Amino acid sequence: MTTVETAKGTLSQQHLGLLMQYTAEAYKTFQKLAENLPNPMTALLFKQFAEDEREARDLIEMKIASIPDSRVSVTLGGDLLFQDILEGSLSYRETTEFLISRERTMEKKLTEWSRAAGPRDRNFLVYLIGSKRAHTVELERELDLLKSDADWFRREDAESRIVHGTTSK
Repeated sequence: MTTVETAKGTLSQQHLGLLMQYTAEAYKTFQKLAENLPNPMTALLFKQFAEDEREARDLIEMKIASIPDSRVSVTLGGDLLFQDILEGSLSYRETTEFLISRERTMEKKLTEWSRAAGPRDRNFLVYLIGSKRAHTVELERELDLLKSDADWFRREDAESRIVHGTTSK
């Protein structure tokens, strides 16, 4: 096996391939959740996440195109938990916990890569790190709402429940 040399402080083709794979899977998951959830607030949240991932994908494609003789390979569909989410095999709480874990993991990888990144890649990584951090914070809010109402993602009356609370019976 041959190793591709990269300039010190630049993202490797392997890094970019991993980013593209993660972004494509995250986009697919967020978009499907946005389409299928009855809760308008949560559906909007996932729609915004999908837009973030689409924007990230565009930036990654631009980054790949900026590298001379770049051949980034991407293998999609390797994550079975994403498939479980799309098929509804996980509870909403399990789905949210998985997504938080996934966003944190990617944020940590990006942070690690940014420490060794040169000036050419630093802003790119900082931008992506901020997106992952924002997603984590919003997903943690959704998880807290799910802890008090396991049907939160199904609530069509979400705005009313936020404003007026729940009535005890």
